[in-house]
Amino acid sequence: MIPLKLETLLKDRVVESDRVEYKRGWNPSEVIPAICAYANDFNNTNGGYIVIGIEEKYGRPYLPPVGIDEDDLDAIQQKLFEYCNYITPRYLPKIEIVRYQEKHLLYLWCSAGDDGPYSAPEEVVSKDASKKRRGYWIKPSSVKTIAKGSELSELFDKFNSTPFDDRINRKATIDDIRRAHLEDYLVDSDSSLKAMRSKIPMEDILIALEAANPTDVGVDIRNIGLLMFGDCPEKFIPGAQIDLVHFHSQQAEGSDDFTEKVFTGPVQKQVRDALSYINAVVLVEKVVKHPDRAEADRFFNYPYAALEEILVNATFHKSYRDPAPVEIRLYVDYIQVINYPGPAKWIDMETFAAGKIRARKYRNRRIGEFLKEIDLSEKQSTGITKILNALEANGSPPPEFETDEDRNYFIVTLRQHEGFKTNSDEKEKTNVPVNVPVNVPVNVPVSRREKLKEIIANNPSITANELAAVFAVTTKTIKRDLIMLKESRQIERVGSDKTGYWKVVE
Repeated sequence: MIPLKLETLLKDRVVESDRVEYKRGWNPSEVIPAICAYANDFNNTNGGYIVIGIEEKYGRPYLPPVGIDEDDLDAIQQKLFEYCNYITPRYLPKIEIVRYQEKHLLYLWCSAGDDGPYSAPEEVVSKDASKKRRGYWIKPSSVKTIAKGSELSELFDKFNSTPFDDRINRKATIDDIRRAHLEDYLVDSDSSLKAMRSKIPMEDILIALEAANPTDVGVDIRNIGLLMFGDCPEKFIPGAQIDLVHFHSQQAEGSDDFTEKVFTGPVQKQVRDALSYINAVVLVEKVVKHPDRAEADRFFNYPYAALEEILVNATFHKSYRDPAPVEIRLYVDYIQVINYPGPAKWIDMETFAAGKIRARKYRNRRIGEFLKEIDLSEKQSTGITKILNALEANGSPPPEFETDEDRNYFIVTLRQHEGFKTNSDEKEKTNVPVNVPVNVPVNVPVSRREKLKEIIANNPSITANELAAVFAVTTKTIKRDLIMLKESRQIERVGSDKTGYWKVVE
């Protein structure tokens, strides 16, 4: 449905006259180049309108309308769709049949295209090959013409310089934006709009953030608006989500013992929710005391700062044209983060792995800008350096980077800290934090007991298998620990063993 009513258009007050063409009758050789010109949107005015069935004089509609015979409407629409195939890349306007002053009209809305520049033949129906030459039609003024010279260069620059995250999403409306996400962002970024966030119309905030474009009847939502403030961006941009699979045994993909989770919503929420899960269920600190000195060694199985940077970078650099989501794969002794595609081909991977690369351009410029404002991204090619520094400070092995020759994918692998790798008969004692006060009887190690309670408080429905994977012990050991905590009235079970949940007793 075309949002701007024909009656409003004919008043000639909302839309400039050079953005409207009136045609007395159906002539594809006039209509198709006009559609192409509006799709190219040379002046960035968001396309234009074509009305078939009204004569034009001096750029204005001449009323009363001539109209289109009702019996011809279907045939004209079919021909219109057929001739739109002559536009490359293919482009279809929105079409409505409108009855105005007792006459039938065809009303076309040709919004600015996203995949151009668009070209069309000079003559659509002519059999003369010389008139079939293609051209990139534009409307730099009220007259459409074929772009040449500097105009053609400017047209190509226009489309090449607009990244996917900054393009209009034609399927989305203002109703697909959640105000709560928008206001949260204003607070998190300490925006100058923060104080007035509850009083400013949502459309005005989105325009101010350049997450939407003003139109004749409201706003057009850009992809960045959906990615940052939409509840379900994956509905409009397939793959705009994070998929996580947590393997609980060494068999990994060869076992049925795994947990799957999907994180959706705004990209910053996806990142934070995924990190929250990993922090609660996977990350463990170990404290090793030494008899010859007072200082103890402290380290994590994986440093949080490195994981955060890897996941933010995967979200930032993923191609949102590709329907494949960011993937997190949690194995017993390593973690992988996968995104598509890989680094640009001009990047030398050895230089990249050393953290010395400097990006020439960013795949998702706007995502980087927004994440930087809420301190989730540096956007200055410092991500690899931060990952390396965090791993080194924790005493962890360096990251492993993998891609193919065509850079179709990118995998970052983090290996577990060496201090968590022990013989199987020692796992119960050493693969968990060890910081036991003197003279405290230990049935469940104190640090593990506290970590168990912390994890249960954050995730009451967590299973014994998942807890066993966290501490790298057997499920039988975890079940024994839970029984001890239950008998000492530190936790309690609410509901059945199968469908119930744990509760920490305060």
